[in-house]
Amino acid sequence: MSNFKNVYQKFINLSMAVEKLSDFPMLEPIEERILNILSSYWSNKKQITVVEAMNMTEEISTSTAFRYLKKLRQKGYIELVVDEVDNRVKYVSATKQTDKYFAKLGQLITEAAK
Repeated sequence: MSNFKNVYQKFINLSMAVEKLSDFPMLEPIEERILNILSSYWSNKKQITVVEAMNMTEEISTSTAFRYLKKLRQKGYIELVVDEVDNRVKYVSATKQTDKYFAKLGQLITEAAK
């Protein structure tokens, strides 16, 4: 049990150090939480609409969620893709920057576990 605690603490320390030296735009805690939730959809090959993303957590209101989605888009972590059939529907998709960000976090987890 203690080993897992040490690995997690090492991961946190590495991620905080990388965050300070990183080329990635800084994420606020809520932005990070939303990005992590979105990632669970993307990793399961599920599309998520903007409306669904605004309602995906009870922790924050829909208007607050929308504001943070907008910030994530401005920072280059998400993009909106218009549905091919109904152009009123927009899907929230990961960007290449997001893929690189998660790859970096994965690398840090691997380093922390060594």
